[in-house]
Amino acid sequence: VTVVDVRTAEEHAQGYIPGTDFNIDVLEDGYEAEAVAKLPKDKPVAVYCRSGNRSKQASEKLATIGYTNIYEFGGINSWPYEVVK
Repeated sequence: VTVVDVRTAEEHAQGYIPGTDFNIDVLEDGYEAEAVAKLPKDKPVAVYCRSGNRSKQASEKLATIGYTNIYEFGGINSWPYEVVK
């Protein structure tokens, strides 16, 4: 599984889920192009954000560009374990 934080770089720097492979801001222009460049389409992709709204947007965008094995974590705010800081 490839784990992706779709929050801003600033948010990511404040803490992220251990095992996160990439930080790709879903609100940035070029999100889809960066996703295609970094994320394999033949493996599951799990996305998360702060509260769950952006991870939903990210999942929908990934689906429109051909990703089929997408898991939406939701928000880091509800993550019950420690985050990397």
